[in-house]
Order: sequence, then structure tokens, then C-alpha cells
Amino acid sequence: MTESDTIVTLIDSFKDELPGYYPEGNTYEKYVEDRKSRILDCVIEPQKIKVTLACFSENYLAKYQSSDVWAVAKWDDNWLLALESENEFALAFGECKDNIIILGFSSSDAPAQWLRS
Repeated sequence: MTESDTIVTLIDSFKDELPGYYPEGNTYEKYVEDRKSRILDCVIEPQKIKVTLACFSENYLAKYQSSDVWAVAKWDDNWLLALESENEFALAFGECKDNIIILGFSSSDAPAQWLRS
């Protein structure tokens, strides 16, 4: 996976719409565009990472621990993860790529996952 692959995959995921909540004073469309732009601003050279824990482990922990997982965007200690074998994203936290905690939710909608950050 390369940074270019990441950008193509992220843009493809943008076809899904975000949930209908957004900060007061924004239109839904502007908020969605701002979130998409924010992801692209935070894209990093993909790095293989190790998921060690999940806040809601009953959801996706086993899947992310048994798959090849790439960090594709980073903001502070927030990471956007992508499964190598699927078009699926998850939000994670951690200072070090060898000890990442996923929130516990995953979908093909990168902006919806990033919205949780």
C-alpha cells in the first residue's frame, strides 16, 4: 500500500454520506466537505500497525488483530486504519504504531470513522 493507494481508497469511500449531525452554523454539505478535506490533510505514508486493544472489543478487535492493518492518516494520537484485504476503516488511538487501540467500530466509510476523532 502506498500513499497514492491510500488517497484513492479514501476518495472512493467518500461516496457514502456522513450521519446528519454537524456543528451549528454549518450546512451538512459544508461539514461533509470539511471532514473529507481534513482526512486528506492528515494522510501519511501508510504504516503497518499492531492493534492491541479495543474500547468495544466485542465488535472488531479479533478482525483487526488477525488482519494486515495499515495506518493511513494521523492527527495527534488519532489514527485512521485501513484493512489491507477489505475496503474498511476504523478510528484508533495511541502514541506508538506498535500499541494501537481501536475504538471498536469499522466501516467502508472513512469520513464517518474519522468523524469520531
